[in-house]
Amino acid sequence: MPDIAAITANQTVPKYSYNGLKRYHPGNSSLVGRSSYCDKSCPTSATLTWGETDSGGKGIFITNAASDWRGFYIYQNCCDDVPLPSDFEGRVQRGVDSTMLDGSSQILGTWFEFSWDSSGNAWGDVSLIRGCDGAVLIWDKDNGDSWMGFTQWILTGAPTGAYDMMNDGQWVLAASEKLGDSSDVNTVVRDWYIDKVGTDRVYVDDWHGNGAVMKSPTGRIATYWPDGRA
Repeated sequence: MPDIAAITANQTVPKYSYNGLKRYHPGNSSLVGRSSYCDKSCPTSATLTWGETDSGGKGIFITNAASDWRGFYIYQNCCDDVPLPSDFEGRVQRGVDSTMLDGSSQILGTWFEFSWDSSGNAWGDVSLIRGCDGAVLIWDKDNGDSWMGFTQWILTGAPTGAYDMMNDGQWVLAASEKLGDSSDVNTVVRDWYIDKVGTDRVYVDDWHGNGAVMKSPTGRIATYWPDGRA
């Protein structure tokens, strides 16, 4: 299990403004314009992987710190593609097969967004723009104090208007923006996010958090997923 206290002890780590993630600002919560990477056929079924041996190459490392079994689902936003191509830009979400693979859209929840650029750098952020089903912490696998995200539980006690229901009936925190219209902000849940996790290391909407992106020069990002709802 990673030493989370040691990873988050450094409060002055480098941060970046969009850079490798190529975010629109302001704009929607996609990493980049869909037309730029969706001009190919998408898979018609999911690909199961239990991971592979770390040979020192670039990649994503996932630690499930929850008390329950969880799956982690990689999306290329308009389609998923595993193994990941060198220019992959997409996200990882927590969940379970019964809902994440039921054939319907599953965008509500916390997003770990990531990409690699042509130089092999990995870029990552944690976004609550599409909602929050729990915390996630991300860091440079080879420089453990370069990190983004949070670990605390924030799903309880939010005001009326801050919740939305997942496809399986569980209540999680709602998206802060209307899908496709970043100017339509749910200020109730957005302000809850700001109060609980701030904007320094998390995107709460497309209007805050400029600089909440991390970089891994070796292309390797580790992630830690505490208890959430899935």
